[in-house]
Amino acid sequence: MANQSMEDVLKLVHSYNNPPNRLRSVQEINARYLQTLENYKKICFMSGDVRDQKIAVHAEIKMLGWVLGKPEKDIIKDINDHSNRPNFPLQL
Repeated sequence: MANQSMEDVLKLVHSYNNPPNRLRSVQEINARYLQTLENYKKICFMSGDVRDQKIAVHAEIKMLGWVLGKPEKDIIKDINDHSNRPNFPLQL
């Protein structure tokens, strides 16, 4: 460590103060969840081959929903509300 410059030491100290994998707050996770839902909506209305993007964003939405403790049916409802698929009324 004697050979490291002062700049390297400062970078190391800064990385310990702000780790990249720190725990996120519920507010941050919820904001990311809502942002990802909006991204899903944009992807659904894009033309072309976007299947891989839709699958990746769909998986991220589900994972964030699980982290937030949302029931599976609520996550699916949120995804369906933000897709371009028509919502047909429930027929009894």
